[in-house]
Amino acid sequence: MAATPPVESDTDLDDLPIDQSSTSMFGIYPMLALAIMIGIGLPTGIWVMIREPEMTPLEKTVESIEFLKQGRTRTAYMQAIQMLDDGVAEPEIGGSLEYVIGVALFRKAERVSQEAAVGYEGIVEPTYRLAMRYLEKANQKSLLVELIPSWQYALGSCYYNLGQIYDAREILESAYDIAEENRDDIILMLAQCYLDPNVLKSALVHPTNIIEQHKKRTEIIQALKYEFDIPEPNDIDADSETDPETNAEEIELTEIEKRYLATLCLADLQRQDGDLEGATRTIQNIKVLDVGDELSQERLAVLHDKLLILKARVHLDQKEMEEARKLLSEIINSKSGLDQKSILTGHFLLGMTYAAEDRFDIALKHLSKPTAVSDSAVYFPANMYAGDIARKRGFHEEALVYFLHALSNVGSTDQFANPWIDLDESRKMIRNAWNDWGDSDSNEQYRFAQELTQKMVPLFSIGYTNELTALVSRKRAELISREYESQKNKSIKLKEVQDSWKTAGHAYAQLANSSRATNRYSQILWESSEFYRQGNDFENALRMLNRFIASNPRTGLLAAYNFKAKLLLDLDGYDDEPRLDQAIQLLQATIHDYPKDQLVYDTQLLLGRALLENGETEQAIKVWRSLILESPLTPEAAEWQQALFALGRTLFHVTETRPDFLRPKQDTLQQAQSPRQDQRYEQVEEAIQWLDEFVRRIPEHESIHEARWLLAKGLRFRARRPESQLRMAETENMKQELNSEIYRYLDQSSQQYRILSEELSLLDQRGKLNSLTRQFLRDSFFEPAHIQFDLGQFENDDDSYRKAIDLYSNAAFYFTGEPVVLVAYFRIAECYRNLQAYAEARRQLEQARVILTQIPEPFPQSSTNFTKQEWEQLLEQSIRLYDLAIGASPQTLN
Repeated sequence: MAATPPVESDTDLDDLPIDQSSTSMFGIYPMLALAIMIGIGLPTGIWVMIREPEMTPLEKTVESIEFLKQGRTRTAYMQAIQMLDDGVAEPEIGGSLEYVIGVALFRKAERVSQEAAVGYEGIVEPTYRLAMRYLEKANQKSLLVELIPSWQYALGSCYYNLGQIYDAREILESAYDIAEENRDDIILMLAQCYLDPNVLKSALVHPTNIIEQHKKRTEIIQALKYEFDIPEPNDIDADSETDPETNAEEIELTEIEKRYLATLCLADLQRQDGDLEGATRTIQNIKVLDVGDELSQERLAVLHDKLLILKARVHLDQKEMEEARKLLSEIINSKSGLDQKSILTGHFLLGMTYAAEDRFDIALKHLSKPTAVSDSAVYFPANMYAGDIARKRGFHEEALVYFLHALSNVGSTDQFANPWIDLDESRKMIRNAWNDWGDSDSNEQYRFAQELTQKMVPLFSIGYTNELTALVSRKRAELISREYESQKNKSIKLKEVQDSWKTAGHAYAQLANSSRATNRYSQILWESSEFYRQGNDFENALRMLNRFIASNPRTGLLAAYNFKAKLLLDLDGYDDEPRLDQAIQLLQATIHDYPKDQLVYDTQLLLGRALLENGETEQAIKVWRSLILESPLTPEAAEWQQALFALGRTLFHVTETRPDFLRPKQDTLQQAQSPRQDQRYEQVEEAIQWLDEFVRRIPEHESIHEARWLLAKGLRFRARRPESQLRMAETENMKQELNSEIYRYLDQSSQQYRILSEELSLLDQRGKLNSLTRQFLRDSFFEPAHIQFDLGQFENDDDSYRKAIDLYSNAAFYFTGEPVVLVAYFRIAECYRNLQAYAEARRQLEQARVILTQIPEPFPQSSTNFTKQEWEQLLEQSIRLYDLAIGASPQTLN
């Protein structure tokens, strides 16, 4: 800094002594009055007549400025502050008073800063900050033109010393052209500003343009050489011990330090510009200062460390890692534990040298030291590089911690300044980490990506961060859903799946809030609503959908009404609102308003569902039957296929189709079929018709397994009608026809179960069954066996029992280890009992009892209706009964 006038120390004047003389007591009062008049009144009157007129506020302000120029800083400050306290605020004065106070405070801060010991410069920060405030206030008012250079220099210096590098650069650039007295100070501060690559880019029209960067650095390099008279390295005699400090004894102490720093900045700018040879020559011609230069030990150490660090960085850029490490080790080993700044910088650069050689473990060891000190200048870059290295090494948890520490250190990108790392490089490392985790297929790494995005603001914009959060939230929800449905990860519960979709819905809602001005706003609202619905958060889903409708989308309004109807159906029963009635009214209005829209058929499908849930079953069936028979849709249309399935399923479920055991033929029943029973058979027959058409036409449909399961059960139930009629048949021909009908329906049912078992067994091998299709698989093995068992009882046919035994055995083999195996063994025993093979029946029960001991508790609810204890009691009692039967008839042992 240029020498600043000292703050003067005015002393108060001592009071003059009063000379007292003796007087006579005679006439004391008249004489006293006369003396007062002569001694006080007369001088006062004379002073009033000859005194100069009182100065105006403007004249006092000009005087304060003159005091400031003369170096009478304290006098100027006191006068200016008094005027402000008196409320002087005349237009012609403008911001001059604030200027005087600000400059006076700045000079005080500069003097104290120069006198402060190394490491204690922060004690003057409040003074710099107060000076900055007054100087900024001065700028808000008018300033005399001649004050602008010194004002810019003082304010720019305050910004610089307070770390507001961007503000400092802007005002110092302007000050350099007009502040003639302080050009060396200004260019030195500017050079140190431009050593930060982020500040350099902010000054360019095209920040990433290398040519513009080179041009700016060259300007600063030439200005440094000119202001500090730094000769070219080639102009210096190699044998001479002189350097840019050749006349150091004629230069003030601060000037020595400034020129030394200027030469370091020059070399560092050359290094950043890629001129490593020029930087090396400049460094070689820097004199190593010593105590003889009358600098304190602390300041000498700081300057020496700066030189070693610069040399190490040049070696690092030249790929001379061993030379760089020697210099950095010297810094680390020569410092005490109290001198943290240089030690942390040394460890940071050591880590970078090892990272450049892919020696990542040693690099992390050194980088971990500055990552633990948050107030260090290398804290942010050390955490960034450590996180990047840890991620590449596969230490993702550690990498996330490093990145989060680094991001928490970023307050604003507008004022981001760090000479050790480029902001664009930081963003690139964060993007690489997010891409690595966000594009994976790992739930844990999705979590890492989610946590990373939560801290990416302000390094990235809110909109960009919200987009990444939404994307990874959706991916994570999809992964958890797949694992849950495939049962790959049995630790995942339904609540976790729903919570993951709620998180995705919330993330898309946040993205929508930051995307209102984009053409994607409506689509994001739609996706948010869908994800909320998948998470069973129907209220938020409806709220987001209403926002979608209110956004006046160009397309998709009818689809939105259909989706809203679905949400109203979902919400039915969750609150007191008449959601079903609202859905029906909405769907009927949509059909009326959009009769020719292609999506109206989907609306009809939903209307049938709403009517069904509202208890209007006949109306629902009518809607779906109309869609199939009267609409222009072809069987290839998705709506026609869904209506076909919905109609068949509804007709099946509205009929009591639980199959009873076929009664033996000898148990005759004289009563005729009731009309209600006839209606049940007619409904299930229509259901069979639609379901059979469905499985034949659309074998690849997602509902094919449920449709085939319903068809098989319907066919088995339909066999009850000829069976009931058989009891009243009067002729043998009629009995044979009815008998054939029974077998035909049961054979068709068994055939559908067989197809179902083949299809689902393949899916089971691939791990693609859910809880519902697993139940279908179980029925596809057991129901054909039950049918044969019933036929055995119906016809008293041993062959049917033997077929049943084979089918139950197949089921027991397929479901080995599951509780449902017990059902198979118990029914096998029943078959042997009907075949009069009691001993074999007993052996089957004994085997079931052994298997029971090997099955852990608790039994899944979908396996059997009995608990383990109930099975133990049933098997025990059954075995005892067989023991009694065998004891009473020994011939049954055969």
